[in-house]
Amino acid sequence: MPETIRDGVTDYIAFSVNRIGLYAAFVPKLMAAVSRSQASRVVDLCSGGGGPWASMLELTKKEGWQGQVLLTDYFPNTDAFRATQRLFPEELAYTGSSVSALDVPEDLRGFRTLSASFHHFTPDQAKLILQDAVSKNQGIAVAEYTHRHPLMILTLLFVPIPVWLLTPFFRPFRWSRLFWTYLCPVIPLIVMFDGIVSCLRTYTPEELKEMVTDVPGSEKFDWDIGVARGRGLPVGVGYLIGVPKRPVDSAAT
Repeated sequence: MPETIRDGVTDYIAFSVNRIGLYAAFVPKLMAAVSRSQASRVVDLCSGGGGPWASMLELTKKEGWQGQVLLTDYFPNTDAFRATQRLFPEELAYTGSSVSALDVPEDLRGFRTLSASFHHFTPDQAKLILQDAVSKNQGIAVAEYTHRHPLMILTLLFVPIPVWLLTPFFRPFRWSRLFWTYLCPVIPLIVMFDGIVSCLRTYTPEELKEMVTDVPGSEKFDWDIGVARGRGLPVGVGYLIGVPKRPVDSAAT
């Protein structure tokens, strides 16, 4: 996908997720897991347009966490990363290098998070993501607000409307975003298509539990899989959390 369109899509997802605060109900579970893992840094994988961290960092402060979040992506949207970092210059950093969730570099140590991205991977790839975290003894949390639920899919049929309404408020400003939203409305259609397909591809809690059992060494982690009920969602936030039973300090050295 051309970069200008891809960034326009991820910009909308990040803006809407942060404005509504979709992951608010998930934050206490995440922070409890990060604390148990003794990690002083969160490595956010597949961050897209910055992910939900613009809203989640405010909540993590209330939970008493004082670590740092590192944004990464296979196709890093550095403009969006930079804009998010300006809001939290001390708590948030990013890398402009390509980072694969299937094989995270050894120097990027920290509790790993994936928000609204795990469904992009095939079952075999998803297992590799979990296997990489287990092999390197790094905690991991997956959160998804999409579900294979009729009400969720019905809601997404109307998503072009908020894309058209909210686009002028996105930062950083891009003329290309306006072109692909209004003159040639590719971004609204892709957001709708991507959302519906994401629902159909999202793993159920049962499938996640089965996936974990197939990961060698998974018995060395404590796993929590379920759905956190929260505001702004017809179903809730599905999650998978894995914490090493024998954690080591996973901060960068």
